[in-house]
Amino acid sequence: MSHLPSDQDLDARIRVDKIPGAGRVVKIDTDEKQREALAERFGVTEVRSFAANVTASRFRGGIRATGNVDGTIVQPCIVTGEPVIQNISEPIDRVFLPGHDQASEATAGAEIFVNLEQDDLPDYYDGDEIDLGETAMEIFALAIDLYPRAPGAELEDGVAGDDPAELSPFAALKALKGD
Repeated sequence: MSHLPSDQDLDARIRVDKIPGAGRVVKIDTDEKQREALAERFGVTEVRSFAANVTASRFRGGIRATGNVDGTIVQPCIVTGEPVIQNISEPIDRVFLPGHDQASEATAGAEIFVNLEQDDLPDYYDGDEIDLGETAMEIFALAIDLYPRAPGAELEDGVAGDDPAELSPFAALKALKGD
């Protein structure tokens, strides 16, 4: 079943020019159809829950989004294939700056300072909207365990995977040589 991009629209776009001084709180919750689309997007068996609570506020000439994304997914164990449930709770802390054209036209009072040693690099936006739903989905996806294991699942003895030395092209040449 293929879902349209509109199925993944979490209705979390905010207009940058409409953010009040105290910030704007955006709550994201999903219905069953959206969770099915997210499961397909993330490549997991099921997304049982997905929600986020994000506050967008003005910050150093841009916008800072802080909050949390939470959810539960189900995916197969890499050893046994049985379903593994993973609960995800990740903080959101992103800085969005205007695209290059808007940044170069900023007035002297809108100086932008980013500490590259301590802060993550900022995200840039074009236009007058930021999609916090896309940000929440990205952070959620990065938290998904790529190699989930069921409790107690172990590989059988002697089945540890392919030996890189045996897969080497030099190993094939050595076999041809006859040593």
